[in-house]
Amino acid sequence: MKKYLILIGPLLFLLSGCAIFSSNITFTPVDGLRDVKISSRTAPAKISTESDKILETKEYAYIGFVRLEDEVKSCWDKECQNFVCTDNLPHKDMTKEVLEKAAAVGGDLLVLGSNAKLERSSIQKDSGPCVQWMDKYIEVPYCCKQGRGYCESTCYKTQRRTVCTRQATIHGVKCSFITDGKVWRHDPELIKDLARIKEEKKLKLAEIEREKKFPSKFEVMKKTYEANIPKALKERISILGPSTIKVGDKYGFQEAVWSKKIIIAPQYTDVRHGFSEGLAAVAIGEKYKKLWGFIDNTGQWVIRPSYRDASKFYEGLASVKENDKYGYIDKEGNFIIKPQFDAAYSFIEGIAKVKVGNKEGYINKAGELFMEP
Repeated sequence: MKKYLILIGPLLFLLSGCAIFSSNITFTPVDGLRDVKISSRTAPAKISTESDKILETKEYAYIGFVRLEDEVKSCWDKECQNFVCTDNLPHKDMTKEVLEKAAAVGGDLLVLGSNAKLERSSIQKDSGPCVQWMDKYIEVPYCCKQGRGYCESTCYKTQRRTVCTRQATIHGVKCSFITDGKVWRHDPELIKDLARIKEEKKLKLAEIEREKKFPSKFEVMKKTYEANIPKALKERISILGPSTIKVGDKYGFQEAVWSKKIIIAPQYTDVRHGFSEGLAAVAIGEKYKKLWGFIDNTGQWVIRPSYRDASKFYEGLASVKENDKYGYIDKEGNFIIKPQFDAAYSFIEGIAKVKVGNKEGYINKAGELFMEP
């Protein structure tokens, strides 16, 4: 597609007599032209009275709608009780300005829709009294150990400040004169481009409709997975069993959340909190050299530590990281789904969410991958 360039002209602000004039001019391109660049015209556009069909036969392309609003009078709150908008309010002729705008966005002709038509509209702003306050806590630094002429160490204390989070809305009315119209450009090549863009959009919409009627396997799996997350989380939280404890920088397990009886002495550098399906994922080694494995509730290794990362067991499988990729193992440490993913999550109702690069996908327990479209 031919490259075009849009040049946006400056907005004009005029003062006249006692009334304050505030011009606000906008251009809305037709659907399909938002990402297409169109070169501006040097001369102002001309006013045309011909119909759309006649202009199309002369190879003019409709490129958008220009609108200029000249606000001449406004009021706020109680001021609006006796406020009126009348045609005899002082206002300017905006025809020249709107024709220059049409040319700036690439138009040759302008078919006026309204010319200085009076419009009364509602306005509002949020600058009234505060109607909602919130306590905000901030950390304020202070010197807690003074040296010889300098502060040796800094401490922080928490202070509370009450801040306004929402102000009352003030309503008002404004009087404006509107000039607007359709912008047309004589450009046979652009007409072809617009026709192609319109056809592409039509095909895309048809594809979306087909997807709604006959969703892809990916969409079905995604919907099923997300719908069952709340249920899965509730089931996991409700499972009672050994609870994680930390002593110093080591992790172990106690009999239950409310119990202080230690059943597995703190000895692991990291854990996936709590047991799941009779096993717990724990790690040995320091920081970046940690190796993950799985123990039973007596502290015996069921699957020796050999993975760079690991999750809990759910539905008989756990995701583990080997050679910078994630796969899934069973409770004997056998790979059921070989490492091939950049991220892997727990199975829910026979479906697991995975990522390959920056794309999302879902797999079943047979290892079949359905990627994001």
